[in-house]
Amino acid sequence: MKPIRFILAFIMLGWAATAGAQTSRSELLSHIELASGNYCNYPNPSGNITPAPEGYQPFYITHYGRHGARYMTSDKAYKYLVNKLDSTKEMGLLTPLGDDALQRLKTAQADAYHRDGDLTRLGAQQHSAIAHRMMVNYPSLMEQPLNVNANSSTVRRCILSMANFCMELKKMNPSLSIEMDASEHDMYYLIPNDSIEIPKSEKDGALYDSLSTFKKRMLNGRRQMTLLFNDTAKAAQLVEAPRLADHLWNVASDMLCLPELRLSFNDLFTEDELIDGFRAYNASWCLWEGLMPGAQPNYYAIYPLLKNFIDEAHSMVVSGKSGVRLRFGHDSVLLPLTYILGLKEAVHATDDMENLHDTFALFRLIPMAGNVQWVFFRKPGSDDILVKFLLNENETSIPLSTDCYPFYHWKDVEKYYRDILENAHITYKKKSS
Repeated sequence: MKPIRFILAFIMLGWAATAGAQTSRSELLSHIELASGNYCNYPNPSGNITPAPEGYQPFYITHYGRHGARYMTSDKAYKYLVNKLDSTKEMGLLTPLGDDALQRLKTAQADAYHRDGDLTRLGAQQHSAIAHRMMVNYPSLMEQPLNVNANSSTVRRCILSMANFCMELKKMNPSLSIEMDASEHDMYYLIPNDSIEIPKSEKDGALYDSLSTFKKRMLNGRRQMTLLFNDTAKAAQLVEAPRLADHLWNVASDMLCLPELRLSFNDLFTEDELIDGFRAYNASWCLWEGLMPGAQPNYYAIYPLLKNFIDEAHSMVVSGKSGVRLRFGHDSVLLPLTYILGLKEAVHATDDMENLHDTFALFRLIPMAGNVQWVFFRKPGSDDILVKFLLNENETSIPLSTDCYPFYHWKDVEKYYRDILENAHITYKKKSS
């Protein structure tokens, strides 16, 4: 078994520095763990917290967070890889490295047995750490005897992420009143709402054809075949090279979520090949969620979550009370949410898949435990409410003018997002009788 080269605390790459958020190949080569894309572990936030304007104090935090580090959501990669390598071993086709990789795969597969998509130890730690920083960064709010309302997707990894987050809050402030829930009642906004009609796009089919070609080129598997098999022609009768590379890349990436296994499959890839896998999935996610120009706008399914944010924030502001609102879900929600909010890190996608990673990168947007937070501030004697936006706890911007960045005037923010919802002309599918 090969010891894994893992990094639990990432060196920040200036994630919030510029609107374009450039990602150079040399940058990825310097921090190869980022090439795991949406498997990327949660980065240390910058730690830069801009003081609120004089007299303003935080009174409300509203949040959506992806679950923490997890096992792969299916065992199909392990089944395919172990089955094919076992079969080729019986035929005498495995190289020594191929046999060693097979033993490592069997170890990882055994650990993952009946744990499809489950939260890992690291995933639990990530949410505890985010909660801890929330307490530390906003003490004037978080040390009060607040009501904390939390709910999650009904998937186990999300429920456990919520539990670890809330346990840390309670440990640090026992006076908190925390209510947790995970019910189908709230799934209409916590996960993509499949009742919403998604507008069609004539370019969608061509984009998916381009993506298929691009993925097969990025994860072609030719070199992996020569590493694992001593007769690639015979092995090719059993093994599809692109499928082999795709599954191996996913297994290699998921090992970052399981540092206690001390397993790595990075020796089956060059660093450039790991980056090519990232580029393939970077383009895939951008197209799947409809963020690529010309794509079908699948992000429409997330508009109910935006409405929930706005409506609940409005109610809290009007009430004059203080509180915390937590939501726990998935990358398939967090990614399009960052886009419809207009966060600067999410709105520079292009249909040029070859160079997409230059301006759009999954590791900036949906690492394990990735999150969006809005922090609200008020001042005694003033009805001007301020709000700032955090992506993975780093201050970020939205496409709205403000005279006090990174703070925005809530009246402007609320109008901006309600206008977006109105102009989307959301319609729902007719229910079959």
